[in-house]
Amino acid sequence: MGASHDPGDALTIYAAADGTISVDVGARYVAVGDDDLERILDRVASEGGAIRLLGGTERADDGDEPPDRESDAGVMAASYVLAMSHARGLRVVREA
Repeated sequence: MGASHDPGDALTIYAAADGTISVDVGARYVAVGDDDLERILDRVASEGGAIRLLGGTERADDGDEPPDRESDAGVMAASYVLAMSHARGLRVVREA
């Protein structure tokens, strides 16, 4: 967590369209892997914080996407963050 995050504050996490999960560290977003994300969420949960989740919004399925683009990596990344947060009892605020 960055210097701008106090215990009890909402930590901002961004799920990019390419499936990358990044955490706001104050001055920028830093991509994190699965292990780091788990440790971060554990810490936020232990401090009574919450998560602000950006990105990972679904695109309209109008049928013009090729088959290799049917699964949206950003939506899957956001779903992963939601599932991990829910398992820890964290409150999640979704923003587009």
